[in-house]
Amino acid sequence: MTTPESAPDQPAQPTPPQPGGSQPAGGWGEPPRYGQYAPGYDPAAPPAPEQSQHGTPPGVPAAGQYGQSQYGQYAPFSPQVPGYRPPADKPGIVPLRPLTLGELYDGAFGAVRHNPGVTLGLTAIVVVGAVVLGTLISIPLTTLFTDLFASVFTQLEVDPATEDLGFTQDLLGVTYGSALGTGLLLTLATPLAMGIMAISVSDSVIGRKVSVSDAWRRAAKRWWFLIGFSLLSFVAVLVAYALAIAIVAGLFAVDTTLGVIGIFVVLIALVVGGVWAVTRVALIPPALAVEGGGFWATCQRAWKLTRGTFWRVLGIYLLTSIILSVIGQIVAVPVGIVMGVAMTAANDVGVAVSLGLTYIITGGMSVLFLGGVMALLYIDTRMRREGLDVQLQAAAAAAADK
Repeated sequence: MTTPESAPDQPAQPTPPQPGGSQPAGGWGEPPRYGQYAPGYDPAAPPAPEQSQHGTPPGVPAAGQYGQSQYGQYAPFSPQVPGYRPPADKPGIVPLRPLTLGELYDGAFGAVRHNPGVTLGLTAIVVVGAVVLGTLISIPLTTLFTDLFASVFTQLEVDPATEDLGFTQDLLGVTYGSALGTGLLLTLATPLAMGIMAISVSDSVIGRKVSVSDAWRRAAKRWWFLIGFSLLSFVAVLVAYALAIAIVAGLFAVDTTLGVIGIFVVLIALVVGGVWAVTRVALIPPALAVEGGGFWATCQRAWKLTRGTFWRVLGIYLLTSIILSVIGQIVAVPVGIVMGVAMTAANDVGVAVSLGLTYIITGGMSVLFLGGVMALLYIDTRMRREGLDVQLQAAAAAAADK
């Protein structure tokens, strides 16, 4: 049996327990590896109370024993409870690590509380301004379309079965008038409001509160990118529907049965393709608002972010949309009653105002909640795939020093 002084130079290895509990004197050897016992540790019996070469008094564990870390060395691994997560920095509305669903939703509300001047004030000005201006435009358009459909239905009323079409012509007039007036302006304003929300959320994540003027300036610089993406999405939808109609019409020209089958196949393809496309482009709007790159480069980056996270993005987007839809239906009930009364009284102004209120409610909720969730989901996906949390921690530290 050799002593540490006479042993040849070689890597220190754990020494098996000796009979009677006597062990070689403890030295500054290699720390125990995970899953191995330290030198001098006998799992069946406690170590004997004997003096070590370094003068450790009896009853005190010698350096290098299992469960003790030596100076300049790491302590042994301590397993945690399953599901345990080490604490993460939280300089802002969410912790800087991959987020759970609850943290995404809580962060969306936290963004509103953290900076209400931008999330509530500025976005409301954009949405309400677009709706008010659109309502003023839609009132004469509603009257124009109502008269147009009335002239068409007048020729159809020779048939007694069409005597009740007066309500239908009013409904069509309101639909087309509000779509061209309020709907069009809201389509142009919503990307700007979404961009403002994404900018505010991205700053709130690191604990920084962006000012109203700064948020407007940064969002206005990216507004054309956001509108361009919305217009491209609209064109893509039109092309998809036109292609579907052409396919169904061609199948009907060949055979009626084949055309009927084609309707179901095309509808399924539209639904599946629409869900896939919406999910893949879901992170593009917040990326366009927050990042400073070019249009196509940013779109490509955001498109690639959903690879490997497709089902997570889809599930969160669908769940959030369903929640908004349910809330919107509940809120829209009293507005719908007012609109019905206005239509019965043939009051175009009342109908336009009622629709405007509906647009404000649904558009405001969409910007605040859906915009906040998607902005946080974009940041969460980048933390998972690109390690953005490290950059955010550095940015938070820099913001705290100012």
